[in-house]
Amino acid sequence: MKPATEAAPQAREVKKPEIPKDPTFVDFLCFALDPAFRQLAETERKSAQEEFEALLARSRPDVDLRSYLGIGLRADTDFFLWTIAKDLAPFQTLSAELLSSRIGRFLRLSWVFVAMTRPSQYNPGHLPAFEAGEAPRRYLFLYPFVKSREWYLLPFEERRRMMRGHMDTGELYPMVRLNTTYSFGLGDQDFVLAFETDEPAAFEDLVQRLRESEASRYTVRDTPFILGQRCADGKELMKGLGLSHA
Repeated sequence: MKPATEAAPQAREVKKPEIPKDPTFVDFLCFALDPAFRQLAETERKSAQEEFEALLARSRPDVDLRSYLGIGLRADTDFFLWTIAKDLAPFQTLSAELLSSRIGRFLRLSWVFVAMTRPSQYNPGHLPAFEAGEAPRRYLFLYPFVKSREWYLLPFEERRRMMRGHMDTGELYPMVRLNTTYSFGLGDQDFVLAFETDEPAAFEDLVQRLRESEASRYTVRDTPFILGQRCADGKELMKGLGLSHA
């Protein structure tokens, strides 16, 4: 039995979680097209392409869709879709529709990245470019991002100091716009980053400079790195894939 004079242990204060309110979810769907599709009869290809174009053009009030051409830029991704919704269910419905189409039988999902928006710990006023209402740029650079456990165990003020230097570097490149989304528990990564720009050379220079930042030593993985060129609609996407029937 403990002596009566011994002080009782202090209860550890547990901070109440601040669960994001009304987040926006994103799903990046990366597709590879089976070369066998190009061997189909022209009439069969044309019909399948028109069906797929119509699916991409269909009005969906619960999901926003942007398409990007990746052919020739990465071996496992001929094109990818950036889908945006307030719930996860529309992503599954859309994916099932696309894969159930005639051209969908020749598609393989090479990568899928799910994430959501939430206020930044280090820059609460920052909004992803797509949430700020900015128009999409010509190129999108997509990659998942994982930091080490050591990073999260550092004092917050130290992490914020390093991230401030990281952000200062990014501000030197106003032609490159960042979309940061959070993927803890939603996928195999901590974040899904999507950079938009009309100037690929500027983005290459930015990434090279960020490799020298103090925060970069805590990076565990930032691959695969997927590059795509924006397409206005399904017809432009089919043309870019060399499948145009116009």
